[in-house]
Amino acid sequence: MELVQTVATVAVIGLLVAVLLFAGHRVQLLRRGGTQIVARALPAGRGKGWRHGVMRYQEEDLVLFRVSSLRPGPDRRLQRCGIEVLGRRDADASEGDVVPTGTVVLHVTDGEQETELALTGGQLTAFLSWVESSPPGRARRVRRH
Repeated sequence: MELVQTVATVAVIGLLVAVLLFAGHRVQLLRRGGTQIVARALPAGRGKGWRHGVMRYQEEDLVLFRVSSLRPGPDRRLQRCGIEVLGRRDADASEGDVVPTGTVVLHVTDGEQETELALTGGQLTAFLSWVESSPPGRARRVRRH
């Protein structure tokens, strides 16, 4: 009986260590910089599915990290060359508790997945500048080391 308790204790401690390592890794990902964002994957119900996180611009991708996720990498990745803005709207009353006042909600797609991003004025300008600075069909740069 003592052996079973020892094995169970070791298993529980191992599980806790694994969860702490994943959580620590996630915190490090979020602290590496980026823009605070509220986003949701579509389709979603009215006022539902919004998640707080961090958005980071990379050379060819926009990556989104949810604050509440333990996933080791980004939760969503949008390909820069395919991003298209499908619509723009103000946040409605049902989103007021999650989406900050005065933000613009962009409905975007990269051809594979649709996402809504709630962006403030400066965030909106930065996002649109990043998308427009790399028009579709652009030749890829070759990195030489």
